[in-house]
Amino acid sequence: MPYVRSKRYPELFKPENSKVWWAFIPTEKGRRGRESTRQSDERLAHLWYLERVRADIVSTKPESTLGDALERRRRERRSAGRAEGTLHCLKVKGGALERLLGKETPLSRITAQVVDDYITQRLKADIERSTIYKELSTLRGTLKLARRQGYECPPVDEVMPLDFSARYKPKERALSLREVELLLSALSKYPKRQAVIAFLLATGATYPSEVAQLRKGDIDKERWLVRLRGTKRQTRDRKVPIVGHARPWLELAIPYAPFEKWTNIRRDLHAACEECGIAHCSPNDLRRTAATLLSAHGVEPHLVGAFLGHKDGRMAERVYGRLAPGQLAHLLEERLG
Repeated sequence: MPYVRSKRYPELFKPENSKVWWAFIPTEKGRRGRESTRQSDERLAHLWYLERVRADIVSTKPESTLGDALERRRRERRSAGRAEGTLHCLKVKGGALERLLGKETPLSRITAQVVDDYITQRLKADIERSTIYKELSTLRGTLKLARRQGYECPPVDEVMPLDFSARYKPKERALSLREVELLLSALSKYPKRQAVIAFLLATGATYPSEVAQLRKGDIDKERWLVRLRGTKRQTRDRKVPIVGHARPWLELAIPYAPFEKWTNIRRDLHAACEECGIAHCSPNDLRRTAATLLSAHGVEPHLVGAFLGHKDGRMAERVYGRLAPGQLAHLLEERLG
């Protein structure tokens, strides 16, 4: 077939008596095929050629399902030395993605519309925005790794939402010393449960992970030290000093340590709070209480952070060590003499 080659783009040619540009397309066997670009404009014909060749390149990449990609992401994070707590979070968030998007769904079918529908479904189910944000972060990391490893996968920035914020609002519930006394008194008829609550107040431990890891010998009453075997990050495996106001609580806990598993701790705490007439609290509120009481005694944020197993004092300032107005007033009066 007689034709005229393009001077600007050697892959383009125009048959005689044709107004449309054609293109030489490489095939799998190394030969050249011919296809019409259906474009009379030379520049648009070249753009068509680039998109056509790019599509062929993408189609030669291996396919991967979402489930396989998430498993590779978990293995990659483990080899990077991430803490067990981080790996557990990745498994939980990945599980939500597998349930709703489909474990066997090819990555190539995860489009922007699929992700937008996922967000809408989670919001309708009254899932916290912070939880959805973590799930999207898991998906983003999984897609990035898949593309880097050469799997067929859409561009991450084209799939993920442009602006989805967690809108995280830290909880502020911390018990006063009076509320602590009332709560422990309400649980006195259940000494094993009372011991767990006293331990959380004394040590600021995370429930259930750090409490479940407690072993015989981890409590050193002679030096008033407790080893907490946290796994979220390296700083969580620490020895916590038990000071003044917290030592009676540790003495309550020692006879029953290590502790039995407490399955319905949130429900039972709610009932105990109602019984003694105080606002509902959770196990993490008791951790916040331990930190707030230290702050109320004038302990600096970086020391409170070390007590909690944080890498610095920022979380203590923002979340765990925030003082009630009365506590703040007391400290200011002390500073002013």
